[in-house]
Amino acid sequence: MLREIIETLILFAIVMGVSRVLIGNYMIEQTSAVPNYLPGDRILVDQQIYKYTGGLKRGDLIVLDASVSKDRLFKRIIGLPGEMLEIRGNQVLINGKALPEPYVTPERNQSNRFSIKRQLGPDEYWVQGDNRDGSQDSRVWNTGIKASEVVGRAWLRYWPLAKIQLIGGITYPP
Repeated sequence: MLREIIETLILFAIVMGVSRVLIGNYMIEQTSAVPNYLPGDRILVDQQIYKYTGGLKRGDLIVLDASVSKDRLFKRIIGLPGEMLEIRGNQVLINGKALPEPYVTPERNQSNRFSIKRQLGPDEYWVQGDNRDGSQDSRVWNTGIKASEVVGRAWLRYWPLAKIQLIGGITYPP
């Protein structure tokens, strides 16, 4: 009986250890993703598996430890390494083509003060919040983030229970 208890405890410790490495728990604290994600929403974050299943993609929601902030942030990947990114007012262009952004609502994208054109580096991702008027992001920092600053890709919103859902990426037209 004692042996079974010890084996169960060891198995539990192994499972918990592996799950803590693979999956992180995060509470959204900023308003940068409103109205799609609200402060207080809780999500699970894939911290490792995305690296081996195609990496980060445009439209992915991520949690990051950006060098420009002391807090963990929740943002959407807009630009990928090596791309030419341009922002004209409220419009994002990638390699000269307008980026459709169905997750951005017009009432939260009124500020057209940005005029940016830059080539992203080989390990640089451009991130922005869905609530463009209330987001401190790559536009404000005037820099992208490195892959090493990404904590993980958002995977599941589990709180509030009424909004439980898998968090998928966006499919953009070719």
